[in-house]
Amino acid sequence: MTLAHPQSRRRRAIPGARPPVLAPLALALAALAPPLQAQSAADDPEQITIVGSRVKGRTVFDSPVPIDRYTAREVEQAIVGSGELGAALQALSPSINQPRASVSGAVDSVRVVQLRGLAPDQVLVLVNGKRRHTNAVVDLEGIFQGTVPVDLNTIPASAIERIEILRDGAGAQYGSDAIAGVINIVLKGGGQGGGASLSYGANHTDFKPLGRTLTDGQTLQLAGDQGFTFANGGTLRVGAELQRKAGTNRAGLRDPDAAWWALEPQDLALDGSVRFKTGDPEVRAVNSFANATLPLAGGAEAYAFATLARRRSEGAAFFRYPSEDSNVPAIYPEGYRPETTGRLTDIGAVAGARLNAGDWALDTSLRLGRNDFDYGVDHSLNASLGAASPTRFHLADFRSEQWSANLDATRTLALPGLAKPLNLAVGAEWLREGYRTQPGDAASYAAGPVTGVTPGAQAGPGLSPQDAVDISRHVASVYVDAEADIARDWLLAAALRYADYSDAGSSTTGKLAARYALTPQWLLRGSVSTSFRAPALAQQGFRFSSLNFNSDGSGLQNRALLPASDALAQAFGAQDLKPEKSHHLSVGTAWRPTKETTLSVDAYRIRVADRITLSSNLESAAVSAYLASIGRSDIQSVAFLTNALDTTTRGVDVAASHELALAEGTLTLNAALNYNRTRLDAVRNSSAALAAIDPTLTLVGGEAQLRVTHGSPRSKLILGADWQGQRWGVTTRATRYGSVWAYSYDDRADTVDGTLAQKLGGTWVVDLELQFKPERGLTLALGANNLFDRYPSRTLAGSSYAGVLPYNFLDPTGTNGAYYYTRANWRW
Repeated sequence: MTLAHPQSRRRRAIPGARPPVLAPLALALAALAPPLQAQSAADDPEQITIVGSRVKGRTVFDSPVPIDRYTAREVEQAIVGSGELGAALQALSPSINQPRASVSGAVDSVRVVQLRGLAPDQVLVLVNGKRRHTNAVVDLEGIFQGTVPVDLNTIPASAIERIEILRDGAGAQYGSDAIAGVINIVLKGGGQGGGASLSYGANHTDFKPLGRTLTDGQTLQLAGDQGFTFANGGTLRVGAELQRKAGTNRAGLRDPDAAWWALEPQDLALDGSVRFKTGDPEVRAVNSFANATLPLAGGAEAYAFATLARRRSEGAAFFRYPSEDSNVPAIYPEGYRPETTGRLTDIGAVAGARLNAGDWALDTSLRLGRNDFDYGVDHSLNASLGAASPTRFHLADFRSEQWSANLDATRTLALPGLAKPLNLAVGAEWLREGYRTQPGDAASYAAGPVTGVTPGAQAGPGLSPQDAVDISRHVASVYVDAEADIARDWLLAAALRYADYSDAGSSTTGKLAARYALTPQWLLRGSVSTSFRAPALAQQGFRFSSLNFNSDGSGLQNRALLPASDALAQAFGAQDLKPEKSHHLSVGTAWRPTKETTLSVDAYRIRVADRITLSSNLESAAVSAYLASIGRSDIQSVAFLTNALDTTTRGVDVAASHELALAEGTLTLNAALNYNRTRLDAVRNSSAALAAIDPTLTLVGGEAQLRVTHGSPRSKLILGADWQGQRWGVTTRATRYGSVWAYSYDDRADTVDGTLAQKLGGTWVVDLELQFKPERGLTLALGANNLFDRYPSRTLAGSSYAGVLPYNFLDPTGTNGAYYYTRANWRW
């Protein structure tokens, strides 16, 4: 359990009492079109996939690599409750997990997903086949600390037509980040019809640590979209969604018999009341989207799509007792719990055109992606300022930005000896990235006149002017991608990409994939590929300090995350970050004996060299003495990102589905399993610089290694059934999460690779929804997530912070208990 990190200037609602201005590029394109007219419905896209192949009409089944495909209805059902797209994907796909870290800071606002047990920024996210930009804040508190992934919750769930997940290395096809695979989100388009949805629910749970029944997490979600068609054939679809979500709290009471630092009578008087908070943050969000097309002369087509997201979230830091040095009794006579606040603004926009030039089909586009995160804290203070301290602080601003221009060209070539024409694709991209941080209020980082206390805002401190950064880079890349039926039963695909980074050098990656049809219903497939992931600019420039446990869990201290290029970090042995490089091997089979039944099995091995991870928090008496000697007594611990690890992840994905007629309806049964295991191939743990400060320290200690090898579920099994009749429907899903291991301070914990750890997971969670369809297009539903109110195993006492944190958020079971909801969906 860790503490604070970046967010907002003052407490105010997200601008959005009315829907924000919708994507300007799409609206400008639509404004060129004449008045409305009717349009025929679009062709059914069932089973067609965009990702994984540049051949039009390629289906999930006949692809040479494993692909999952989820419909808008499946996403809508899975997202109810959390309101988070990542949580919906976790519910649907056995290969995806979304760790629900419950701490203060950016991790309370930016939820991330991982694919096949790898890090969240080792999966590439596309929207309509175009790269999605990453967020602006480095994850310091989750399982995969130091990562900079895409914030999926900036994409409106109501905008999604379908989601495609490519479970295979794809760096040569799509570029950096596609080490574990690719998630492609296809937006709703077309000019006919629309829809609206409304859902409301809350957690209602038997919370045994308090012996109480709790009702919290009340969540309202409202969404709508509408299509328009114009006289010249142009189309526009716009939509928006609103989310209002109350927080949850699963903290317990302090155990008066637990070991603790010396508490004064005024502190002990607070026993019997819940003072800490662990659970989901309070969230207020408004998301919108637009997707437009416009026919041009000569059969060409212009297109544009965009998303705009505004979100405010509130997390909770640790409670400060009245007698602590971090408190000023004149301000908080009964102590206080700081509330971290995050205000996020995110925009993604693409505009382009598709046209033909001779035998070539061209797609050219421009893309803008920007993510702004404003970080603050309320109900806090700067103890070094004494009674004059403010209680609300702006801590920092973070901005990540991408501009890119793409040209993709495809054609077919009839070559001698081939069963079918070869499909050839070539393309080029120019990308400019920028990353900027801005300091907080002066009081948020000031060292005031009161000595002997930690300066700066509690649950901070703020970013100082000398620590602000403004960096950029550009990337140029070209690729070639070819796919051909070299014989009647053989499909062969190959791709090659060259990329040149202005700061990280150049790379050449390749991929070879094959599919062999033993029969028309039984396929063998496999691939081998290399991928390359350059360090994100945020990983190179991000710095911040946060309050956290010390090495034995007995107290709190200020920890500084520094860029690897920082002089102080290099004094502790840091080196400039290098790109990650990976080798991906996959082999599998797909069987479809009938139209209603499918089965696939795919095994994989992913080796990652120079994996970027957060170092251990380097702290000891010797470190404190060294920091004091150079005038940095404001911090007691140093950490930075490092390429110290090489890893290998092995696993297998199994998926099966069967559809049958039942009771005047259709029953779909499905089962899916992912099993994966990560091992460390190399750990570069020592340096002369670190040994000169404290020879007993290691760069990546047991806790950091444990997060990489055992921090995500070893296995995940999903069993689902969906019956749909004319008027009624029922959907149920049972998910079993395998074990994870969490670092423990308790001497009774087990030992994993020499590190004390507690085994979590190994539980079943059941979701159920009943639907009623009174008329065409209208669906009313009642449902429950975690129907049987399952909780993780209790955290061992030595790691429960004297009982106030009874559950570990690393457990994939979740810590909120049952969630009950009702929803209505109307499509017209």
